[in-house]
Amino acid sequence: MSGLRIADVADTIGSTPMVRLPRVGERASAEIVGKLEYMNPGASIKDRVAKHISAQLDSRGVPRDALLIVAGPGNLAISLAMLQRRIMCLVPERTSADRVRLLKAAGVSDIVRTLDGALPGSPEHPVEIGRRIAAHQPGAVYVDEELGDWDLGQCYSELASEMLEQTDGQMDALVLGVDTGNAATHLSRALKARHPSLKVVGVEPSNSAIGEQSIANPLARRWLCEDIGRAYAPRALSAGSIDMWIQVSDNVAYSMARRLIQGGIFAGPSAGASVAAAHMYAMSASLQREQRVVVIIGDTARNYGDTLLSDDWMLAHDLLDSRMLDELQRKQHDQYRAASIEDLQLPAAVTVAESDSMGVAISLMAENDFSQVPVTGSGRWLIGYLTLSAAQTLIDNGTATRSMPVRQFMLRFAGQATRAPSTDSLQRGGGAAAAMAGNTSARRQYWLITPETPLSELARFFETHSVAFVTDASRKFCLGIATKQDLITFLARRHTLKY
Repeated sequence: MSGLRIADVADTIGSTPMVRLPRVGERASAEIVGKLEYMNPGASIKDRVAKHISAQLDSRGVPRDALLIVAGPGNLAISLAMLQRRIMCLVPERTSADRVRLLKAAGVSDIVRTLDGALPGSPEHPVEIGRRIAAHQPGAVYVDEELGDWDLGQCYSELASEMLEQTDGQMDALVLGVDTGNAATHLSRALKARHPSLKVVGVEPSNSAIGEQSIANPLARRWLCEDIGRAYAPRALSAGSIDMWIQVSDNVAYSMARRLIQGGIFAGPSAGASVAAAHMYAMSASLQREQRVVVIIGDTARNYGDTLLSDDWMLAHDLLDSRMLDELQRKQHDQYRAASIEDLQLPAAVTVAESDSMGVAISLMAENDFSQVPVTGSGRWLIGYLTLSAAQTLIDNGTATRSMPVRQFMLRFAGQATRAPSTDSLQRGGGAAAAMAGNTSARRQYWLITPETPLSELARFFETHSVAFVTDASRKFCLGIATKQDLITFLARRHTLKY
């Protein structure tokens, strides 16, 4: 612990760990290890670049509050914002919504989407857009790694030294995704200066044009994988830096990224592409067990909550390999074998009226060991619920008394008890069945759950909610209360529970 000290965030950039990739590398003959650049404080390799660019801005006398117009997939902008720079960001259309939200949360003033396949010199290219914007922003500085305006040799020399130290100099190949070309150029130069026999493998998505040195049909070139690939050869990429190019499809990149996550490596799709390419290279080059391939793991999976981490999105875009698809189908459907909530054999629900006192509701829950109790209105129509923890807290802090009516503190469902909601306003299988507590008018969407609801849908409901209130189709009466524990008990009875 003696080496751990309180530090500025910039001082924590670098010195990232290198780990074996056993679960995804078991089929490869050579040892495949990953340099976990996503463990930088800004969660990407671009932290190193941002640190050096920020230092060069300081040396040029650029004020710390000057507007930086940053082009790229978004990681460099995130890293510069982390270093307290004022940022406007130009990102490709394919950039994930999660990354855009992170940019906004980091204080990026404006975000401009640019055409994925725009060629250098065209009005739609980020360089041209960025320069036009900078011309109308006094004191603004356009930042683009690809233009060669920044000396990044030392940045990547430090990374090369780290890798050589961590591997005791035993590196037979380096595999990395290529975007601007800076990392490939500088790492190849620094590593081959010490190990001339080292092979550098460049990775790009299928349809990218970097490796083939082509700019033909740029608008026809489409891929989903972020942070790697171009519709043209970037000017920062030096000839001879790459010994071998491997193109990886979106399906392989995303599936491998999910396998990395399952193995404890929380990396994004570009890392999935690089690891898949490392396997391809190890097999094609007939590497031996004692040889070592190092892969740059440059980005975090946490930037892809709506895409890589979403089963629905992965299914919709056909990005799961056959094994993962089979596993997901079993998880969502096969283990329940068409069972419905009726098969859970839930006990009949016990309810309280909205006019009942808080004391009555608390006593009922305590006596029956309930965590929550449904609340009914006129005609015994289900209108909401009350939780024991919330009720006790309200009593303890003096907000409520035991004699006050439940209606003042219950959580209300969307729609009132005076009439049944229309079928158009009800959705099966998913969201919250509750609203805000108290006497506010806030409401959340109510989702209908009946005895006929498939358990596969109930399982999806429990991905984001803790309790489900089962009602009749008209949502008039509460028939039972289900929790995730009921599902687990059901699976245990069927002997299909996997530990």
